[in-house]
Amino acid sequence: MNIESADVIRLIEQFLKEHNLHSTLEALQTETGISLNTVDNTVSFKDDIVKGNWDAVLASVEQAHVPQAKRIDLYEQIITELADLHDISPARALLRQTEPMELMRSAQPDRYLRLEQLLSRTSFDSARSPQHTARNESRRLKIAEQLLAEVCTAPASRLLTLLGHSIKWQQLQGILSPNVPYDLFFGRAQMIAPAEDKAPCKLLTTIKFPKNQCPNSLAFSPDGAYLATGSADGFIELWNPTTGKIADELKYQADGALMMMEDAVTALAFSDNGEMICSGAKDGKLKVWRSKTGSCAKRFPAAHSQGVTCLAFSRDHSQILSGGHDNVLRIHGLKSAKMLKELRGHSASVTSAIFSEDMANIISTSDDGSVRIWDTSTTNCIHTVVPDSDKHGLSAPATHSALAIPGSPSEFVVCTKSPSIYILAMDGSVRKSITVDKKSCNEFLTAAVTPHGKHILAVSDMSILHCIDITSGNVDIVSNKIPNNDVIGIACHPVLNIAAFFSNDRRVPIWTA
Repeated sequence: MNIESADVIRLIEQFLKEHNLHSTLEALQTETGISLNTVDNTVSFKDDIVKGNWDAVLASVEQAHVPQAKRIDLYEQIITELADLHDISPARALLRQTEPMELMRSAQPDRYLRLEQLLSRTSFDSARSPQHTARNESRRLKIAEQLLAEVCTAPASRLLTLLGHSIKWQQLQGILSPNVPYDLFFGRAQMIAPAEDKAPCKLLTTIKFPKNQCPNSLAFSPDGAYLATGSADGFIELWNPTTGKIADELKYQADGALMMMEDAVTALAFSDNGEMICSGAKDGKLKVWRSKTGSCAKRFPAAHSQGVTCLAFSRDHSQILSGGHDNVLRIHGLKSAKMLKELRGHSASVTSAIFSEDMANIISTSDDGSVRIWDTSTTNCIHTVVPDSDKHGLSAPATHSALAIPGSPSEFVVCTKSPSIYILAMDGSVRKSITVDKKSCNEFLTAAVTPHGKHILAVSDMSILHCIDITSGNVDIVSNKIPNNDVIGIACHPVLNIAAFFSNDRRVPIWTA
């Protein structure tokens, strides 16, 4: 279906007319040579002519493309009737100051002169004969028929109506969310205004799972519109993070056709553009889904020999990094649906893995207590770090939560199953070590970095949330305890000061600052 550019211009012209932007409308009609050529209502337009409501008639004709000959007939009739009513001043203004009458004076001087003589009379016959009245009505009816042949009517607000239909269709297809403000000009959801980094400290809402079910993983979409959860029964669901309600504007979720794995969903990750979700399961399988439609785009039935523990998309969305309980990291190609590279070296389960910002390196943590930095292209391990190895010796605590720091591509955060958190450089050096008081933490269970990279949010085994300043190392303890025991994971909203927690509990508390 081709859309004519002239039709688009007319839609804009109608919008300008309805919003009283007459100068802009005139300029657009002049520049394009395309006239709107419509009246609001043809029945009312004809009625106004027949009844002699000339103000309304002139306003309508002014916006329509009517041949000058028919405009001249209209203006002549109006001037004649004004003269009959002794209303000489407006009649003279129409005769001497309007374009149709100027054309009459040039092309039909005798006709113009008769009107001048009519307005120059010093006396008028005020008595109207029935024949005179009938003649006027006949002329009005003839003019009405002539003008109606030149104009048409269109439904009001066509531009806004069509845009509304387009948005509604996209919502029904799951392309747009009705719960997220939409920027019509840029064609995307309105960007949420970023907030200054603060520690979430109070309950915003709670997502509740059915009895005997619990989440095993969660992740925020890059725009913050959705919180994805993966459950023990294999379902992947998208939620509104501010209301805790299922995102039923996504048609497939409203229809109950949920994304699903064959086993418990143990890892989730969104692509940077939010269009895809990768899910990893306890049985070692991976699936890649289209987030707007819920359809499966790719399957990796043997990604790992044991359960998947972590996932990350490459920046160009062409590859997926995964780690598992089989101690191995693998890179999978989305186009080929095959494993591209394998990274071996850890002696225990991989607990987290991320790409560096420039994609040159991969950082991984493991239950073996080490942090490994890999060369992405060669898959060689270029640095192996055991934080505070001189303190712990051979009994180094497991490392987990390798976290990128926004705005600081050369550094990253690593959390350990101890009261210590570390900031490391890409060369493997420990830039900073932060240890908290054992009154609030025997060991950290999970951690995340706030959207602007100013704080680390770390949850201890006492369900206490610690807010650690990355620059100064200062630690603030949030007074409210997380209602869940043995928190497994935390995810930070990409823009707002919101964090979601999950554990072996059917509740997912979402906190805000």
